[in-house]
Amino acid sequence: MKSKLLGSILIIAGSSIGGGMLAMPITSAGVGFWGTTLLLGVIWFAMCYTALLMVDLYDYNDPSAGFNTLTKKYAGPFINKLAGFSLMFLIYGLTAAYISGGGTIIKTNIDLLFDINFNTYAAILLFALVFGGIVVIGTQWVDWLTRGIFMAKLIFLVLLVFLLFPFVKQANLLHSPLSVGITLTAIPAIFTSFGFHGSIPSIVQYLDGDKKRLKRAFVLGSLLPLVVYLIWQVVVLGSLDQMRFMQILQENSGLKGLILSIREMSHSAHVETLFSLFAATGLGTSFLGVSIGLFDYYKDVFKVKNNPAIITSVAGLLTFIPPLLFALFYPEGFILALGYAAIAGVILALFIPQYLYIKAMAYHNKNISIGQRSLMAFIFVLAALIIFAQIKIALG
Repeated sequence: MKSKLLGSILIIAGSSIGGGMLAMPITSAGVGFWGTTLLLGVIWFAMCYTALLMVDLYDYNDPSAGFNTLTKKYAGPFINKLAGFSLMFLIYGLTAAYISGGGTIIKTNIDLLFDINFNTYAAILLFALVFGGIVVIGTQWVDWLTRGIFMAKLIFLVLLVFLLFPFVKQANLLHSPLSVGITLTAIPAIFTSFGFHGSIPSIVQYLDGDKKRLKRAFVLGSLLPLVVYLIWQVVVLGSLDQMRFMQILQENSGLKGLILSIREMSHSAHVETLFSLFAATGLGTSFLGVSIGLFDYYKDVFKVKNNPAIITSVAGLLTFIPPLLFALFYPEGFILALGYAAIAGVILALFIPQYLYIKAMAYHNKNISIGQRSLMAFIFVLAALIIFAQIKIALG
């Protein structure tokens, strides 16, 4: 039973730690370490709290009940369709971000290693073909590869923290946010770094609806990424001068700017190589974990067809063509795609769990305490703020 709890904690943490971790230093460069720490703490609390609200719903439902069942029971067809659309939009947004980021990493490293200007579109297509092909081959391959890459990612992260720590300067950690606007624009990308809500029904079923173990799993499973993110922010933001970092990001947006900043700061081939490997493994595991869910969803939709090869082909095209087109037309769109994914994530992880909880308590004639109502009101405001921030970003 303890192994199941540990496995659940790692699944929750693994769903969070990934590509969004690379976006954090980029979006929070102008916010500073302490401002970013505050944002991380608030967003972690909101995400953890809504996950615990979802757990409470299983006091009245079978552990096998999923999002589809719960939204149909308590919220009606509109919210049911909104939840399904949000899940699809979230996965498309994340997949587009990871394809864009993976292509950027391939291009940047080929350019640096061979002193050439490698074609951006070719780099994006290469990443999509290799990792998308693995997803299409089958879940077993995804499972094997994810385990290996995840272990490599942890090793690279530990080594990277060890090598970057000597470059950390206290002065770099004391920078204040440059403006309210910059702080606002950092919120959507940071929010996507706690994207584990899609796995809630699976974890509930895996732990047989045991409420005590479920609450422990979601608290510890979401707390682990928070600790990792804070350590990551210390070594990255603490190693880079804020104004110089911002200047490089203005000249080279997204992941390319972060890689070049690390390179300029460290003057170390070891640090640069490790960071590139960590970034590649982070995007790889995130891409595999996110896209396999949508691929299997489409296979399930078309399972009435008799030809497995056609089903697989159609599911693969529907899963990868839309995000690939985004990445090709917006090759620097890593942060942009994460931001749009945040809107769907807010609906799925903040709005819908609270709405379901309110409806469920009314359905079962249960009262909601004033303390709970206050916390939920705060989270509703936070959710609205994240959506407002992304709209402001989209409008420039």
